[in-house]
Amino acid sequence: MLAKIDLFAECLMQAVGSRFPGHDVVSLSDPDNLLDGNLVDVSLIMLYRMSPKTFPTILRTIHEFHPKASIGLVVDNAEELDPSIAGFVEERLIHGVLPLNLHLDVCLAAIDLLMKGGEHFPAALLRRLSVDPFASTKHYGRQAEVSDAAVYANAAKRRREASLGGLTTREVQILDLICMGTQNKIIADRLGLSENTVKVHVRNIYKKMNVRNRTEAASRYFTTDADSEHAAGPFSSRWKN
Repeated sequence: MLAKIDLFAECLMQAVGSRFPGHDVVSLSDPDNLLDGNLVDVSLIMLYRMSPKTFPTILRTIHEFHPKASIGLVVDNAEELDPSIAGFVEERLIHGVLPLNLHLDVCLAAIDLLMKGGEHFPAALLRRLSVDPFASTKHYGRQAEVSDAAVYANAAKRRREASLGGLTTREVQILDLICMGTQNKIIADRLGLSENTVKVHVRNIYKKMNVRNRTEAASRYFTTDADSEHAAGPFSSRWKN
């Protein structure tokens, strides 16, 4: 955890250490400590109470020295995230956002998900992110030129993703299995996940799709998929794995 340490950070560190006894949990207060050669095989770096101005440098350092590490951001309120940080989230340079109001069990399950290469974003935050057809071509504020066809295809893809709340690849895989009537325990076995991790994914799917149960999720998925396939245009492809 890279953080300005306070009581919450200390408690979270203890909870993470107890939940994942096979991992070393390290607290850092200075981004330069990320360059410590003793930090190897880092699976997750959590950022807490770091100045938004330092994020570009911190992210570059992590991507250069810890390229396999997921990046999680602990925030007070996901709906009031600094716009500059929200841009990094939209570009998926940050892999997860954890609001302080998360239940501890959910928070630890989300951390487990991030450590395994997954993503965790509150639905409220995803709704705030703009549907920008050029977003995937940006990098630290720079924008590349793309063809009209690529812009059209990317915009159509983002419309489809936005209509389903921006599901991740893993969430789409789980949603496909849900639509086939597969139970969480079997989904976990098929995808090599824990049942608790699957439950977190399912909870995120419901929030992003604004549904209450599996039946509503399946109905919304098939309806949206059929509509988007009809309207997205000649450069689109069916958004399913």
